Amino acid sequence: MGYLRAMYRTPPTKGVRSAAFPSWRSAGAVVLLACLAGCAGDDSGGGDGTGGTGGTADSATDGSCVTPVECAEVAEAAAASAMTSLVQSPDELHNFMVQMPLGGDLHHHLSGSVYAETFLALATELGGFCIDPDQLSLSSSCGGDTVPIPSSDEALYDELIRAWSMYEFVPSPEESGADHFFSTFGKFGAISGTQHGRMLADVRRRAASENVLYIEPMLTANSTARNLGEDEWDALGGGALEESDYAGLHSALLASSGFGAARTRLTGDVTDSEMTANVELECDSAEPGQGCDVVTRYQAYISRSGSDPGVFAQMVAAYEAAMVEPRLVGLNLVGPEDGNDAMANYDRLMAMLAYLNDYYDGMSPLRLSLHAGEITAASIPGGYQLDETQHIRKAVQTAGAQRVGHGIDVMFEGDPEALFDTLANTGVLVEICLASNDIILGVKGAGHPVHDYLERGVPVALATDDQGVARSSLAAEYVRAAADQQLDYRTLKAMARASIEYSFLPGESLWASEGALVAPCMPAEGDTPVTQPPTAECQAFLSGNPRAEVQLELERRLEEFEAEF
Repeated sequence: MGYLRAMYRTPPTKGVRSAAFPSWRSAGAVVLLACLAGCAGDDSGGGDGTGGTGGTADSATDGSCVTPVECAEVAEAAAASAMTSLVQSPDELHNFMVQMPLGGDLHHHLSGSVYAETFLALATELGGFCIDPDQLSLSSSCGGDTVPIPSSDEALYDELIRAWSMYEFVPSPEESGADHFFSTFGKFGAISGTQHGRMLADVRRRAASENVLYIEPMLTANSTARNLGEDEWDALGGGALEESDYAGLHSALLASSGFGAARTRLTGDVTDSEMTANVELECDSAEPGQGCDVVTRYQAYISRSGSDPGVFAQMVAAYEAAMVEPRLVGLNLVGPEDGNDAMANYDRLMAMLAYLNDYYDGMSPLRLSLHAGEITAASIPGGYQLDETQHIRKAVQTAGAQRVGHGIDVMFEGDPEALFDTLANTGVLVEICLASNDIILGVKGAGHPVHDYLERGVPVALATDDQGVARSSLAAEYVRAAADQQLDYRTLKAMARASIEYSFLPGESLWASEGALVAPCMPAEGDTPVTQPPTAECQAFLSGNPRAEVQLELERRLEEFEAEF
């Protein structure tokens, strides 16, 4: 099980081309040469997610390659064959994935993305923190029974790593994987809630080390808006918040003297976090550090289990903040979806978002990426039936989500085929987080619905969720996809492309349709988007469309990567 890389003892290091690189490059060349000798097809798959056979390009079967397009097809076939040969070689497969351009990580919580070792090192550097040995938690209230932060050679250090992550965790009747996973966040909360900039720098640095071009972290919550919403609702008379009350509370919030501070809580955190991260990474220096070129946008998040007025006010603040802060692009709801409060609140939260989506249509650029379907029959509380929850369907059809996080229960939603059609036809991407699905829900292998989505044309991208807690990374998610889900290279490449295509980056796509570029950047016949330098018209298009700009960079890196084989 070493290929899963889910139990790193220390955080992943910079992804330098290792000594193993020539061996997997050569392996791909050997397989390709065998095909050049006369095979009709290879075992790299046809990119449909099934891992079945698929023929290589004509130029790959006769050994010739004249145009850049033909040469790119030959190189892609070689990379696909190389990856296939490595599925049973854990370390070399991991090296392959670290080098492969992975597109974007669209679904991850900033607090859960930082490794425990990094938190401990940062707390030691900053000072003013200590350890509660009974709770195995970090504290800024030192004295009494607290102890100093241990060094890495002390037994307490290892205990903290285990308590703050899934490192060496073994489920038991007393504590499930889900219980341990969700218990970690409070243990390092004393630092994760106050050091967003330093944490962001760490996440961007590690993203760059794995050839990740874009990240969209869930950055910040908004207690200022939550408190304001509860106060304003009390002033309106309190009681249960009904749909007919949304407009009144909305007006009261916008008219409140405290609303500016609630909005600034989000916009200020985006500005402060990015500025601190840029300083940490020395992005304005003559030699910018690793991570400076990772394009970053942000999501606000709201706990599912808050009071209705407090949640509604946080939603309003997010929509309004996105109108003045273009780097804030998304909103998400967080917390265990199968908790009692979350299950009871689900329909009300979807109705709130439906109201606000309608109100802000054409006004706010904020978009929704909602955790939905991160539940199983075994995980939901008594009194609920899985086929009656309809969480994915409601997230898309009621709330208007453009992306869905996890989507594990799709086959049990009731008329799943109609739901698949809805997702495919409306272009709703599903963010697949293999490590956390295994850890939290015990869903993996054939029990995971990733193939169900792919076979029905639903766009899919891999994401990390909480890579620090899970002891994973985006490269490790790709390893899982290859080894545990038997996804072929072309499918993984399509997922990397989808992660930018369905990102919340503003602007138009580089692609007019599948395989066809937009007119301003259409290359000459026989050229790829990379081999033909952008014309003035194309450059103008790219400058006005950040999403297309990142997509072109992904194509450049993919061609460079595949040319190594």
